[in-house]
Amino acid sequence: MRIDRHCPPLLASAAAGTAAGLIALLSSLDVLDLRGAFVALTLTLLGYLGVEVARLCQRQPERWLANPVVLASVMTFVLAHGVSNFLFFGNIDELLMVSLVPEVTASMVKLMYLVLVGAVAMWFGYWSTNAGLARHPDQCAAWHRRILPPTNTLHPLTLPLLIGIATGARLLQIELGVFGYASSYERLIEMGSVTQYLSMAASLGSMALVLASLQLFRAPPSQRHRAWFAAVLILEFLTGVLSGFKSALVMPFLIVAICHYLSTGRWAVKWLLLAAMAIPLGYAVVEPFRNARNYDADFSGDSVAGIASAVVTSTADTSRAAVESAPVLLAFAARLNLSYIASFGIEYADRPGGLPDTSPNFLTDLVLAPLHAWIPRAIWEGKPLGNIGLWYTYEVMERDVLSSSAMGPVAYLYFAGGAVAVFLGFAFIGAAHRVLLTLLRPTESSPGAVVFLAVLMPLINVDSAFNSILIMLWRELPLALAIQFLLFRSSGSPLPRVAHPA
Repeated sequence: MRIDRHCPPLLASAAAGTAAGLIALLSSLDVLDLRGAFVALTLTLLGYLGVEVARLCQRQPERWLANPVVLASVMTFVLAHGVSNFLFFGNIDELLMVSLVPEVTASMVKLMYLVLVGAVAMWFGYWSTNAGLARHPDQCAAWHRRILPPTNTLHPLTLPLLIGIATGARLLQIELGVFGYASSYERLIEMGSVTQYLSMAASLGSMALVLASLQLFRAPPSQRHRAWFAAVLILEFLTGVLSGFKSALVMPFLIVAICHYLSTGRWAVKWLLLAAMAIPLGYAVVEPFRNARNYDADFSGDSVAGIASAVVTSTADTSRAAVESAPVLLAFAARLNLSYIASFGIEYADRPGGLPDTSPNFLTDLVLAPLHAWIPRAIWEGKPLGNIGLWYTYEVMERDVLSSSAMGPVAYLYFAGGAVAVFLGFAFIGAAHRVLLTLLRPTESSPGAVVFLAVLMPLINVDSAFNSILIMLWRELPLALAIQFLLFRSSGSPLPRVAHPA
């Protein structure tokens, strides 16, 4: 796809927004049926994102596949509201197996319109911020000198220290009964004052994997580098297996693949293949383990041995589950799609009278995110618990099951302030993408890459609890910036000076 370099970014945004508005209008007037409008909006979304990605590839070609705005376009929009939408035109019996229905509602059409608003806003935020930063290259260079150590050389004790802290935090999580899927809702509430700090300490394991990967790919590899890399990768993968979350099995290989691409400019096929192979492995291991966790009276989740035994035993007896479960590809696509579940939120918000008084304070939580980030729960007893997924299951979807439903960021922002909040929220995301990419220089600076990857996932796979992204930026970003000064030596090979991209 060839995009004119001088074509204003606003032109594509205006065209996509106009097309979306026209399709929504025709649907509301019954000129276009719901299925036709749903397909048209989906195709418009995919076409618009394709144009924007092609434009970025031409204007900023260096490592463009690791650009957060590109990754967010794929994960938050293309997968969750794009290609997976065609599930609703599949076999009825298979859709029922994954709790979907082969119908398109008016709320799903309105949701897709709002999704397009969000996509346009994200790219608008990216391009507008890019223009502002490009006008001040000297200020950006000054930021580089202030916030990034001028070296890629690690302190020798960095990896063992990070691994030790992360392992200790995870063992304590297990002992307290708040580790992964083995935890219970009651125990998480009871230990709410310490769970976030244990989670932050445990995340240092992912940081260790990032550092080990960058050390392996950016320097002439030694046997010591290879040994540390293998040890950290195996530890993170095994921890993912014990966590009971499918994404935790895939994430270590994705981290390695992204680190390789940032370092060399090439995707290593083997790491992408391993990430892809981890998806069916996750279904084969995690689903039986979850069944054992939920229905086995003898399950013990407060010891490594108990969790590991449940994983091994449940995985060995998968014959019945394999017969009753949906095909892995179908289950994976259904898991990615948010158009059906999020539409319940749009319908709920549009009811006469607005949201009930018992609903979460969506807008207030966005405004108070900086305070939520730093004031401990032990001091602020009324601090939100972050259980809006349970509220969504009980109140919005009217399901009496102990399960947290992913409403998606569009529904959350719509609860907070309608279409205006959707636009402003995603414009902020796009601006954050560009600012972090420019100021952290992850393709040249290992310290910058550490911070970049520490905050990357919430910004590309935008969470249902949108306020958690603001909390992360207020808390994890400053902490990551502080930590990277401690991890790297004050002397070493200086970083190259690079021109600011157009």
